[in-house]
Amino acid sequence: MKLTEKQKRFADEYIKCGNGTEAARLAEYKNPEASAKDNLRKPTIKSYIASALEELEKKRVMDYTEAMQTLTSIARGELEEEVLLSFADGYEKVTKKADINQRISALKELVKRHVAGNRDKLQEELLQAQIEKLNAEMQDENESIEPTIIVDDIPNMGDSHE
Repeated sequence: MKLTEKQKRFADEYIKCGNGTEAARLAEYKNPEASAKDNLRKPTIKSYIASALEELEKKRVMDYTEAMQTLTSIARGELEEEVLLSFADGYEKVTKKADINQRISALKELVKRHVAGNRDKLQEELLQAQIEKLNAEMQDENESIEPTIIVDDIPNMGDSHE
């Protein structure tokens, strides 16, 4: 089921202010308090709000891929920044690319992350190899063990006391 225009306005206002009654008032409902309670129980409105809040959260926090792309752009000297150059009679805004120290720092961060990722992968592969080796050794031991036969060839001495 799709949201009505009024429900969408309510949900958008609720996302902005976090208050149902205020959102209903801004969306021009006649009875804001009752409408807010009613709207916040509707699955389609709840779903719309949850989805919009999730999208906002994604935009707020940089993910791993975006961080790596940004570091790569800095390391390649692709990103520019505005800096102020001051003179005796004033200043001037200029745009410049990352300097060599910034690029080296970005490269170091990239290498750290690649090494850490590869280290984790190598550790996992090593652990798997160790498990396989132990399994093979245990299998070899089980196959090479000869069964133990217990022979009781000592006569029972407890019956006669002579």
